[in-house]
Amino acid sequence: MDATLHRVNKALVDNQDVTAPPFLRTQVTLRRSIIFTTTNTQNNIIYEDYTTIIADALTYYGKCEKVKIGKCFSQFLLHGVPTHLPLPDISNSIATNNPQLIQCQMPRWLTPADRREQKATSTIVMTLSVSTKKADIGRHYLTICNRECQLDDYISYGRSTQCWNCQGYGHPAALCKNPSRCTVCTDAHETKDHPCTIPACKRGPTCTHPPICCANCDAPHKTSDPNCPTHIKIRSFNNYTNMMATTTQGDAPMAVMTE
Repeated sequence: MDATLHRVNKALVDNQDVTAPPFLRTQVTLRRSIIFTTTNTQNNIIYEDYTTIIADALTYYGKCEKVKIGKCFSQFLLHGVPTHLPLPDISNSIATNNPQLIQCQMPRWLTPADRREQKATSTIVMTLSVSTKKADIGRHYLTICNRECQLDDYISYGRSTQCWNCQGYGHPAALCKNPSRCTVCTDAHETKDHPCTIPACKRGPTCTHPPICCANCDAPHKTSDPNCPTHIKIRSFNNYTNMMATTTQGDAPMAVMTE
């Protein structure tokens, strides 16, 4: 697995905005899945931007069915939390009333302080230390400081989030209502269904044969290419606004409710 670790790290470092090998270790599970462990210094990398590059690097060993960015935590929304309550009190109440839910950080408000000033209740983001789903918790409400607060899934996204359905920016594929566009050729089909006339080609997102076109800038590269001028422009703007903006401690990224 040393060769696999080196190959994937090299593929990522060859991109201009990844300056150091991001993965520290790799291992194979009994189900033939390959798990890469990141170093503690690579938290700034948005790995979703590089899933195609990782998959391409792994095709040396055979077909890579899917690249999934795993998380060792889960986040949920809790609606109807009284705004006058301090966050430590909210955290303690969650722990006391729901000891099976292990928090790995202090809860945070979903909206900025100025948007909560005139509200009696608002929404917090609860972060648990394990990867779990709402169905696993088995409840629609949690009791917080003697209030029943609605539990919802949390989906974070921002200006630089790229949709792998329509290839646009500003929303995830889970919320996309636009027609599908291929990341390889921009035609109206899902990327996994991308065709190719070359017999030896594995087709789909790993295809490297013309026609290749970006859905965002019309250049002859895949829409998933992290070096796309549109992608770099949006990421640069996002980084600039993050540096210039003054945020309130406890604010969370944008999120939506899911049923």
